[in-house]
Amino acid sequence: MSKQQQHFVLLDRDGVINRRVLGGYVTEWQQFEFLPRTLEALRLLMENGYGALVISNQACVGKRLLSVSDLDLITHRFMLQVALAGGNITQVYYCVHVAEDRCNCRKPQPGLIQRAQLDYGFVPQDTFFVGDSPEDIEAAAKAGCPSTLVRRDAFLENHKPGQTPFPVASNLYEAAQIIIARQRTEYEWMQNPSRPEARMGTLHASQH
Repeated sequence: MSKQQQHFVLLDRDGVINRRVLGGYVTEWQQFEFLPRTLEALRLLMENGYGALVISNQACVGKRLLSVSDLDLITHRFMLQVALAGGNITQVYYCVHVAEDRCNCRKPQPGLIQRAQLDYGFVPQDTFFVGDSPEDIEAAAKAGCPSTLVRRDAFLENHKPGQTPFPVASNLYEAAQIIIARQRTEYEWMQNPSRPEARMGTLHASQH
């Protein structure tokens, strides 16, 4: 499948793929813990033709808590675990600056998303960003991407279409299901726009 034909999903790392370290950073492999159903979600995305691009702030490098080579080692190991579980992460983009650097690649700035778009040629309007923070949502909006917010307590809430400007999911697997269902509905509508149920489905999905 060519880059132009493939769909992509943009993913934050900490809090979406792996568990955050409370008050700190993942600075060694032993601290890297996949969140529940993450590997299953990445396999589901691949099976449905989606490439996963990770967009992540890693200021621990800028703060000299972790070297670039050690960050690369952690990245290699978690990508290998994803591949062994049947999923695929196409590429990982990191901003290693601290906030004081005022760079364009640190979220909520859209620089890394724009770099990924140049590399892979995806259409921002058709490419979801899955994150767990306001900075993720803001960066996606600046880049022109729709977004999905991961919040572990989301299952306790009853979100209705139009209630929030973006879908809210309790984990990456649920976010993947939302994204796949929405784009499948839009494809069906494009194939047969006269079907009332297809039109209603598209409107429903776009209101998430």
